[in-house]
Amino acid sequence: MDDNEPSPWECCKCLLQCTWECVQFWTPLSVTFLILWLFFRPDRFQPRVDSGVLSALRLADGNATDHQRQLLYDLAVDLSFRNAHRRLSIRYLDIAATAFYGDTKLGPADDALPAPFRQGPKNTTVLHPSFRGAVAVDSGAAAELDREVASGTVHLKVSVALTLKYKVWLVKDLYFYKYDCWLWFPPPANATPAVFAAGTQCWTVK
Repeated sequence: MDDNEPSPWECCKCLLQCTWECVQFWTPLSVTFLILWLFFRPDRFQPRVDSGVLSALRLADGNATDHQRQLLYDLAVDLSFRNAHRRLSIRYLDIAATAFYGDTKLGPADDALPAPFRQGPKNTTVLHPSFRGAVAVDSGAAAELDREVASGTVHLKVSVALTLKYKVWLVKDLYFYKYDCWLWFPPPANATPAVFAAGTQCWTVK
């Protein structure tokens, strides 16, 4: 055996030393990155409906066809997005908003919502989606609307889907979220719009 050839114990010792040096080097970086990720991740990011105007939500005049009637709707909302981080920017890659009455989809926003765009730290962006049109509803939905109108309060839901991108140091993360925003109005009547001024927070559903 060559005297200059390292023994198995020396090879093992060298391997253990290299492993320990790697652990010493990477562990602080990994812990630091984990802390930053836990601190900056957008788990508590939630849109908010600041106000809304319901100009129409009524059944069209005329006889029902195949047990269906036309529901006329006209809704506009102020939807705000708040970036509360002090240093971190958010990039919105895609935004979609859809209105519902019960299980009936009233349709996506009439105007395409702006995306992509960047939102700086400690900043609020307000968008103004509107929903107008007519949709066929069955007798159950028509009866529910009649009941709510008689009770003096109608309920609507605006669903918001977001694709966000965060960048922490050199790491970029994509997040996809869905939110439900519940609104309630007095029934609009005699061409007088109903106003929702209380504001409401949207809640994460996905």
